[in-house]
Amino acid sequence: MKQIYIALSFVLLLFASHLNAQTKVETLSDFLDGIIKFEGATIQEGTPIADIKLLAVEQADFIMDLNKETIKDVFLKAKDYHFCVITVGTHTIARTTDLENCIQSGSWGTCMPMGEGFVQRNGLTNKNDFLNNIIGIPNAQERKAYFFMKK
Repeated sequence: MKQIYIALSFVLLLFASHLNAQTKVETLSDFLDGIIKFEGATIQEGTPIADIKLLAVEQADFIMDLNKETIKDVFLKAKDYHFCVITVGTHTIARTTDLENCIQSGSWGTCMPMGEGFVQRNGLTNKNDFLNNIIGIPNAQERKAYFFMKK
């Protein structure tokens, strides 16, 4: 009988934790709160970063392609804005958190600032690290930098 109560308690705990878990859309909406407006937008749970990119294009004050040749200019431009959000393909979204705290990146050829972001694989993996460790190494993937003033 005691084992049944333990098993039932475990099932209830799993159910309760599932109810309290945020969806990808909720997580990313919280992450970008005060940067991107989500009111009236349709964000799909399966493709939230792709959908957020569409909102970013509409709402950003300035947009730049991000690659090895433009990365220094991106971080210089970021100093003129309150927020810099970076996307890689439809699987990674990040924002700069400290432009002054940076580490030299051999692959990018510049000092990469601290950032925070999410990588979507099966779920969303939160990353707080230097941006080169979030956005990966320079390659042919589409990378965009979106710049925002405070909303």
